[in-house]
Amino acid sequence: MTYEVVMPQLGLTMEEGSVVAWKKLVGDRVTRGEVLFSVETDKTEMEVESADSGYLNSLCVKLGEKVKVGTVIALLGDQPGEVAINGAAAVTTHTSAVDAATSPADPPARPDDLVDSRKEDPSAPEQTSPEIAASPRARRLAKELGIDIKGVKPARGNRVVEEDVRHFYESMQS
Repeated sequence: MTYEVVMPQLGLTMEEGSVVAWKKLVGDRVTRGEVLFSVETDKTEMEVESADSGYLNSLCVKLGEKVKVGTVIALLGDQPGEVAINGAAAVTTHTSAVDAATSPADPPARPDDLVDSRKEDPSAPEQTSPEIAASPRARRLAKELGIDIKGVKPARGNRVVEEDVRHFYESMQS
């Protein structure tokens, strides 16, 4: 049997997202509840757990590619290499993945095998040090404007948002 892994809806307003890292490689065994990939939206980045167990047989989207919620992003199968061809095999669709984020203290199963789009795509936002909390949109805008995100102070709370970067940029122009 083949199981479709779809882009989950991680928030009420989420319409699209992009896979920024796969925690498993094609051919690896995946168990239900195990972190399978990381998704970036315009507001956050989250790790997503597998809703099914099986072998990761196919990746259907490129890292960093934005896709709509519900889009098939990967296929799991009961056997390695098992993929439904033109509906020949029964396909079970799970429209909602388990979207609980794992704690940062949970180490990945095999760190050497992690695939991260930031290593492959130079236009992807840079990772900042852990002490700088910033939204993905804020990081992307800061990079586009040539601003070091570490110099931007949040107006509210302890997380830099897009509005903070815009305000910082405007103050630099004055």
